[in-house]
Amino acid sequence: MASLIGVRGLLAGAIIVGAGFFVAPSAAFAHGGVMLEQDECVLRIGPNTMHFIGYQRSGEEAEFCEDIAKTGPTVIALTAVSPDLRDMAIGIRIVKDVGEEKEKANLNAVTVAYLEPKVYRNGIMTFEHDFKDAGRYVGIVTVRDDLGNEWVSRFPFSVGLYTFWGLIEYILYAVGFFSLLGLMWWMLRAGAKKKTQAGDAIA
Repeated sequence: MASLIGVRGLLAGAIIVGAGFFVAPSAAFAHGGVMLEQDECVLRIGPNTMHFIGYQRSGEEAEFCEDIAKTGPTVIALTAVSPDLRDMAIGIRIVKDVGEEKEKANLNAVTVAYLEPKVYRNGIMTFEHDFKDAGRYVGIVTVRDDLGNEWVSRFPFSVGLYTFWGLIEYILYAVGFFSLLGLMWWMLRAGAKKKTQAGDAIA
């Protein structure tokens, strides 16, 4: 009985360790104005927060907070968390990442998508853009109240690129997966060895 409990404990530990490898990278590599909190992408803009999510319909639907794995039609949705945002105008601009100085010099030339600020009473702004070119981009979310106060949040992301952090994330997935397999193999081998020793003792 004790050995069975020990095996179960090791198995539970292996599952927890493996799950940690699969869950941790998503939170660890958040950057810009977007971060992962309790399995939800959160965009902080001034004193307010919004939920941020994007996904692509082509093939298997894949949601993302930041980097987009491939080019193509992409849906981005912003949902107001703070009640005050429902009375504010919300806008978003997607630009090529050319550096802030070049961006300011000719904003329209580097803009690939733009939704002017508008009040969304339901607190949800959704739009779709077809990313035809792989590269690095910046999302610029603007919030404006009735008094003319304005807050801006920027978040960089890539489309169709293998980033350094993305590579590290895949490596961690692989390490976690093979560590889990190795631990399970070791437990099975140890169990089989104990059975063999018990049989030899009886004989």
